[in-house]
Amino acid sequence: MTRLRLFAAALVALAFPATASAQLYEGKAGSAPIIVELDTGDGAPSGRYFYRSTRLDIALDGERDADVLKLSARLTGDSLVLRRSGSGWAGTLTTAKGKALPVSLTPAVPPAAPAGAPTNLDGYDRMQLAGLRLEPGPAERIGTRTIRWYTERRSGTRLFRIEGGYAAAALHKINAALTVTQWEHVRNWFGCPGYEGGAGIDSDEAGPVYLDDSWVSYPWLTSWGCAGAAHPDFGVQGVIFDARTGSEVKLDDLLHFGKTPPPERSDAWYAYRGAAFATGLVALLKRYHPAQMAAPKDDGCSYDDSDVWSFPQAWFTPDGLFVAAYFARVARACDAPEWAVIPWRALNGPAARRPTARPALRPR
Repeated sequence: MTRLRLFAAALVALAFPATASAQLYEGKAGSAPIIVELDTGDGAPSGRYFYRSTRLDIALDGERDADVLKLSARLTGDSLVLRRSGSGWAGTLTTAKGKALPVSLTPAVPPAAPAGAPTNLDGYDRMQLAGLRLEPGPAERIGTRTIRWYTERRSGTRLFRIEGGYAAAALHKINAALTVTQWEHVRNWFGCPGYEGGAGIDSDEAGPVYLDDSWVSYPWLTSWGCAGAAHPDFGVQGVIFDARTGSEVKLDDLLHFGKTPPPERSDAWYAYRGAAFATGLVALLKRYHPAQMAAPKDDGCSYDDSDVWSFPQAWFTPDGLFVAAYFARVARACDAPEWAVIPWRALNGPAARRPTARPALRPR
């Protein structure tokens, strides 16, 4: 699993793991509109909420005292005491500074998801994203093709769409996938509050966009320090689309080692990646980048260690396939050395195709 996918999964755990007993409410704390999700099942009550003004998640946990819920928010130091009121709740939110605000909550009916958003958004997510838009910006030329950047203003999340240059069906499929990805990152932004207030995501952006007749590719780079997480972190995820079909392409489709095709995702696949794939990739890198692979290890960057190449992220550049090494946290600065490119001629997977003309790249 990539760091970015681990990060996205961790956001759910940090905020509030959705359960069948979770209920969604809307109302006010004082004069401030809020959305609250509560799980009042058999165990200790828990939940999360956000102010409509900021939309940033605030996790809740606490205890039940007869018919009263006593919840606390470790992020803000606030406390929430609620009693049943009809089909909703009423009570008091006390801030960390001791200010008591009356709270009144009624059941919420979440709106439809934004156009093009992931299909798995729950009601809380849909309330959090309600009214937000992906706004088109200026067009930009890459070689013979045009892209346009779309921005969600509240989070600043920005990603491109392609305007022509590929078959209509493939183009629609790629742009739809890009829209889903952008909304996922917007949701992640609101799900990662920082330690000092505001969002905990420091940067979240697409890197250089690569386009040719066969491929559409880019890396997505994120750094974050979510409140409640063990430590700040950063990561990169490579994305590659087959421009002829619009489907996303896996690294195993472009590069493999051994006499048989790589196994499907399973224990056998993990074993293959840790052995045949990693050692084969190290051999390739030594062939094409001997000086860098043989560099002194004083900085802790042991690029000849096959372990760091078992599960690399990958994306295309004009010179070939970039593969990003993945180091343990103690050596994180070693991740993704800029020279680690596998030339086009060395790609041997069933989907691998060389560009027929000089490819185009948007500088980051």
